[in-house]
Amino acid sequence: YRVTGGKAEMTLLGSIHVGSQDMYPFGDAVQQAMAAADTFVYECDTSSAEAMDAVRTRMRRTGGTLQAELGDALYAQVSQVCRQLGISMQGIDVLKPWAVINTLAVYTTAAEMGTADVAQALALGVERQVQAYAAEQGKKAVYLETLAEQLDALEGFSPALQRYLLQSECDVILNPDAARGLDASIGQWPAWWRDGDAAAFADNYLGSYLQTGFEQVCAEYHDTLVTRRNAAMAERLETLLVQGGSYFVTVGLLHLALPEDSILTHLQEK
Repeated sequence: YRVTGGKAEMTLLGSIHVGSQDMYPFGDAVQQAMAAADTFVYECDTSSAEAMDAVRTRMRRTGGTLQAELGDALYAQVSQVCRQLGISMQGIDVLKPWAVINTLAVYTTAAEMGTADVAQALALGVERQVQAYAAEQGKKAVYLETLAEQLDALEGFSPALQRYLLQSECDVILNPDAARGLDASIGQWPAWWRDGDAAAFADNYLGSYLQTGFEQVCAEYHDTLVTRRNAAMAERLETLLVQGGSYFVTVGLLHLALPEDSILTHLQEK
């Protein structure tokens, strides 16, 4: 997407976090926009040494036990999942629930894609490929969120939402056919992205994210990770547009593709 009307030149690219070789090389329009940009913009710095240290610190429990927080039944399922995956429960027991969810999410992605090489699928994610290009070209990087803001959102999930998400991760690992909503279509994401079919992502998400029986926690998830963050990121993009410059912005595709409640609609209103 191209943004006009400010003092800056800005292109927005929707990213997916997994990919395949047949998505690359980027098309001419994407390559030209990357070459023309002076500054590359991402959601958040999660890869620098300082960021990874901060994440590890925030992930660790400061009191109580994971079993007491989750309850015996869900804790038993987490233990079963870890035995199946060969993960030590000693390492899991010291984590906060949101960190356990994030840890298991890598394995659920593998289950949903039907691949044993999830590391390669993640390395072929769009943002990773853009970052590799920008680093090679010596491009400046800026971020739309601080790491603390992103971690606050994850850690701020209600206990009910954390339990729902963790249960979902366990269900998919123990039974890959249990994947629901957008997650169930992960295997199709590379083809959708390659073909520029943003509507497929949007339609699939909007038609399924309010899981029957769990509408309240699903709405909380959407409000926390989509609605609020889209508004904040659009404000920061507006600041860049006013400042001037040439920007290539890479953010998660769902922040751009939804017909309402997207970064694009915020920028159009501005």
